[in-house]
Amino acid sequence: MTDEQDFSQPHDAQPQDAAAQDTGGQDAGPQAIPPAGGPDMDLGGYLATAWNLVTGDFVLLVVGYLVVAAILTIAGLTIIGPVIIGGPLMFGYFRVVQTRLKGEPAAIGDIFQGFRDFGKGFLTVLLLALIGLGVGVVAVILMFIPILGVLLSICIYLVVGPMFFFVMPIAALSEVSPTDAISMSVKFCFANFWKMVLLSLVLGLIAMAGSLVCGIGALFTVPLAIVATVTAYNEYYLPKARDAV
Repeated sequence: MTDEQDFSQPHDAQPQDAAAQDTGGQDAGPQAIPPAGGPDMDLGGYLATAWNLVTGDFVLLVVGYLVVAAILTIAGLTIIGPVIIGGPLMFGYFRVVQTRLKGEPAAIGDIFQGFRDFGKGFLTVLLLALIGLGVGVVAVILMFIPILGVLLSICIYLVVGPMFFFVMPIAALSEVSPTDAISMSVKFCFANFWKMVLLSLVLGLIAMAGSLVCGIGALFTVPLAIVATVTAYNEYYLPKARDAV
């Protein structure tokens, strides 16, 4: 792993609230949903932080994600395997990212620490999978309506992505339950709708862009998007949540 570097300070130099820090790479979960006020979104800054961290800690974050992807691919042979272990693995990966953003050391093996919250991780991914399945069914049905159905399907995905954008970091990096994480992410989205649409769309496109290179590029673009997501959670979501308390 490369020399430790502190990525914890937000780009506007706003000091972090002590209530947002604890051990193990987790933050104390916000209990209130912020209004549209608070710090402005800095998408370019989140991407810059993500680029610096991923390129500076390539082995940990890219090879670490390769390990996660390989395990999920093998688990996919059982069909339900990724749903069962995907949550704990992603919890571990998100916590490794959070740890490095704080400038603290982490190792690839720390990804498996997510299994300490196996039940919470499993339930989070299960709920998201069920929601995704329901949205997919609706989208397929709408596709039978010429032109209008296609447009409505696109609109649904453009809304659903932002609604559940922060579910994983909220659940993985705080003590908030999966159901509360979903509720808080949805409410946050509607309080900051267009900015969340932009954030979700840009990072989603970046994550998918790697798949255009025979899928290999995703091993870099997905970690990049995840690090940017955690950075946005720290610098955009959490300050707004603290302001609302």
